[in-house]
Amino acid sequence: MISRPRGFEDRLKAALLARLPETPPPTPARSFARRYGVPLAVGAATVAVVAVMTVPGSTRDGSRPADGPTVGPSPSATGAPEIRKDPDGALRFGMPEPGQVPALVDALKKLGVPAVLVPMRPRSQCSEMGGGYRGPQADPEAEVMQRSADGFTVKVDAKTVPPGYAITFTWADYYPFGESRSIGIGVIEASKVPSCTVDYSEGLEDVLKAGSGYFAGEPAGTIRIPLPKAGELPEVVRSLQAQGVSVAVSESKAAAECPHQGGGYRGPQADPEAELRTPKDLDNLKINSKTVPPGYTLVFRKPTDPSQRVGAGVKETSRVTPCEIDFWLDAPSPPN
Repeated sequence: MISRPRGFEDRLKAALLARLPETPPPTPARSFARRYGVPLAVGAATVAVVAVMTVPGSTRDGSRPADGPTVGPSPSATGAPEIRKDPDGALRFGMPEPGQVPALVDALKKLGVPAVLVPMRPRSQCSEMGGGYRGPQADPEAEVMQRSADGFTVKVDAKTVPPGYAITFTWADYYPFGESRSIGIGVIEASKVPSCTVDYSEGLEDVLKAGSGYFAGEPAGTIRIPLPKAGELPEVVRSLQAQGVSVAVSESKAAAECPHQGGGYRGPQADPEAELRTPKDLDNLKINSKTVPPGYTLVFRKPTDPSQRVGAGVKETSRVTPCEIDFWLDAPSPPN
C-alpha cells in the first residue's frame, strides 16, 4: 500500500477501467470457508501509462554495462520481441520482458532508431534527478504506447520519437530484484537522456551485497488468502490473529471524523518474496515473516463504501491508526 488516499485511487481506477473493454464476468463466489482455506472444524470462531524506471550501470549509447552488480541468471540472453514494420514505415513491437530489453535496444539501433538503455541503480550509485520525459500527447498517433487487441504495443516513428529525441528503456543487471521487475519506456530529448535512474526498492543494497545466496525460499507458516471484501474483514482479522498474525483494520473517514492522515506503509521491496502481493496478482495476499516482519502490522484499509475494494498494506505497528482520512470524501462534487 502506498501513502496516497485509497478512496481516490479506487475511484480513479474505476474510472479508468470503465473506459476499457469489458472483462469476462467474475467466477461464482465461493463459500467463505473454501475461499480462505479455513478448516471446517474451525468455522467462524477462528478462522498498474507505463512509468519510466531504471537500471544499473549502462552507458548512454545503449550498450550493456561492462560491469556492475549481477545477481541470479543474466537476463541478457533472451532475444528481442518481434519488431513489425507498418506500410507507412512505423515500427511496432509488444511490451518486452525485462530479459528482452538489451537485445531489443540493439535491434532498434540496427534499424536506425535512437534507442537507449538507461541503467537502474540503487540510490547510493545514482545521483540523477530524473524527469524531462515527454508527457501525454494531444495527437493519439504521437503516443509511443498504443492500445491493441493484445494489450499495449510500442510504436516508433517520426511522431512518437521526433527528430532530436530518443526512446529509452530501463534494465538492471540485478534483475529480477527490486523495481527492475518492471519495464519502463519513455521518450526524451537526446541531450537529456539520463546516465542512470534510481531504484528506490527497500533493502536493495543488502540484496546486491549478499548476492544470489540472499534468498532462502518461502518461510514456514506462510498464509495465503484472497483480498477480503469489506464485510468479511471481522472474520478474516479473527482468523489471522488466531494464527499469530499482527493485523488491524483502519477505517477510511472524512477529515472531520478522523485526525490521522495515514501513510507510513512499506514501499517496494528488493526481495520479491518480501512483497505482500505482486503486480501480477493484486487479488491475493501472502503473509509470513518476510511480508509482515516483526514489529510490523498487516493493515486492511476499510473503505467508506462497502462495495469498494479493501486496501491492504504493511506498516510499523507503532504507526497503526484506527482510521485514515479519505480526502476524496472532502473533495467538491463536479458541476452537473
